[in-house]
Amino acid sequence: MPLFCAVAALAVAPDASAQDTQTWLTLMSQALDALNTNSYPAAEQIYREAVRETGNFRPNDPRRGSTLNSLGLVLRAEKKYTEAEAAFRKALPIMQVAYGDGLDAAHVNLNLAETLHAEGRPAEALPGVRAALATYKRLLPPNSPAIASALCLEGDSYRLLKQFTDAEALLRRCSDLREDASGIDSDEFAEAQYALAQTFVAEGKYSDAEPRLRLVEKIREKNHGITSPELAQAMEERVTVLKHLGRDKEAARLGTIAAAIRSAQNK
Repeated sequence: MPLFCAVAALAVAPDASAQDTQTWLTLMSQALDALNTNSYPAAEQIYREAVRETGNFRPNDPRRGSTLNSLGLVLRAEKKYTEAEAAFRKALPIMQVAYGDGLDAAHVNLNLAETLHAEGRPAEALPGVRAALATYKRLLPPNSPAIASALCLEGDSYRLLKQFTDAEALLRRCSDLREDASGIDSDEFAEAQYALAQTFVAEGKYSDAEPRLRLVEKIREKNHGITSPELAQAMEERVTVLKHLGRDKEAARLGTIAAAIRSAQNK
């Protein structure tokens, strides 16, 4: 997404000097190189410099919005949610002015919503995810991964707000789309199944939650390994479900495995 925005921005900003443009492009390339080596602090600093460089462009130049969006994504990956939220909020009106009710603004809306959700503010996340989803449905194919992501985020927001019927319907749809797009072995599908299982647990539907959590375990073990924290998380969730189902021996055995994984992580 940041690359797409950068290319589009160049097309609508011919008044910038060649030197300003080249400096900005160099910084954006350096930031991507840092991200390719998972050097998030370095990428953050380069993007901050690139944001300052966009001060040489027109006030609503979309390159500024693109750069702020990229900075926000890095900050969110670093769990600097307050700063990420501020970056996305600055980027959004710029992209709306530049591109209207298009995909670029929708992407920023979804990024902002995901950040608010990560901060534990699901009610505030809903307007942004709904706006993004409306645009995605209008402009993208019905099986688009972007639509699936928006559906999952909306559904998980409803789960946190204890509106379980709405959450369940949205998460089922997200899960179906992700299964069609990437198969049942993908992390994306596992994420949707996990959120759906959590919804069932909150509703007391333990028999519906248990097989989904078991499937999540298999996917996470395959994709992340037997000692991964992601696997331990799914196991711990299923231990609680098994106890509610009266399957205490299975729960005890699975709990022992999960505890061993956690212990290994702490060494």
